[in-house]
Formats: sequence, structure tokens, C-alpha cells
Amino acid sequence: MRKEENLSTLASNIKNGIEARMKELHTSMPGIIESVDFSNQTLTVQPAIRRIFVTRDGDKEILVPTDLPILINVPFIYPRGGGYSITLPVAKGDECLLNFSERSIDNWHNTGKVSKPLGKRFHSLSDATAIVGLSSIPNKIENYSNSELQLRKDDGSAVISIKPDSSIKMQNSNGFVELQANGQFNINGVIFDIHYHDQPNDSDGDTQEPTGVPQS
Repeated sequence: MRKEENLSTLASNIKNGIEARMKELHTSMPGIIESVDFSNQTLTVQPAIRRIFVTRDGDKEILVPTDLPILINVPFIYPRGGGYSITLPVAKGDECLLNFSERSIDNWHNTGKVSKPLGKRFHSLSDATAIVGLSSIPNKIENYSNSELQLRKDDGSAVISIKPDSSIKMQNSNGFVELQANGQFNINGVIFDIHYHDQPNDSDGDTQEPTGVPQS
């Protein structure tokens, strides 16, 4: 029995050691933005998932949920490439997805070059980046389009849409402008197109001339 007890204790120790190490191995989790530094495009973020610590009261285990530390100087990710970018007015209270690099990102972030890691950290809270735009159910976008590409305000008061027929529409609470698939402009329901008015024959024998005024 003594040998079996020792084996059981060894297995338990190995299991506990692995679990303890995994608790320090961070991969990704949601976060809530505390502040934004637009000059450096970095965030201060509160991780949104608490860590559970276990304490004991005699033979009784007590679970203690504890906030993870606030993360500072977190680079945030937005659509960018080829000399173009889409910027967002990221704000306190916005949600994001935190990702934790497999090695230290400090040297890369400070130089923008291929660099050796600064320190021996692996998947550390200190090496987070944030993808803005993750949303919980209470903060979901209402009337999310399932057929159009949209650039919009969350409340829908201003929207630019590219539709399946390749028409493009811009609208706000006061009106809309749409470039239709046939090339005509629709401005608040009035179609703008080149059309023709009759006129006397000109030197080419034409009896119509383009006017460029709206068809209504």
C-alpha cells in the first residue's frame, strides 16, 4: 500500500504542477478598455475573465474569484495594409479580444523590426495585443445586415452599404444617396440621369439633346 500511495502522490503532484503552469499560460480572452493612447495606438485594458484562486478552511475548499491585473501599453489591431487603414474612435468601455504572444513583444513593438525576445516570458499577460470590436450580447449591433457590407454607426443613424447587386448607398437620419447598379443616382427618391428633351434639328440632324437634369 505504501508504494501505491507514493505513486498516487507523485501522479497528483505532477498533475497539480501542470495545472499550475497552465494557469500562467495565457492565450486569449475578452477585455474591457479602460483608456486609449491614440498617439501610440495602445490601450489600457481590464481582462474580463477573473482567475479563480483556491484556499482552504480546514478540509473545505473555498474558491476566490480575483480580477487579473490591468494591462498597459497594449497595441490594438485595426484594418490596415498597403498604405491604407480604417481607423476607429476606440473609447473607454469598449470591448476587445486580448491575445497573448508566445514570446515577449517589447523589442518588436519599440523598433518595428525582427528582434530577439526581451526576457524569457511565454504567453504572458505582459505581451498582450487587442483586437477591437469583440462584443458581448448586451453590446451587440442591432439590425445587423446579413446581406450587405456596411460601414456604420452602431445605432444605425449613419450607414454606408455595398449591396449584393453592387449598388452603393449612403444614408443618415435626414436622407440618402444611392449609386444604383445601373449607374443612376437616387437622391432621396429622385432619380438623376442623362435624358433628352426634343429640340429642332441641329447641323447633325439630331432632334434631341442631353440635359443632365433629374427625371422625376
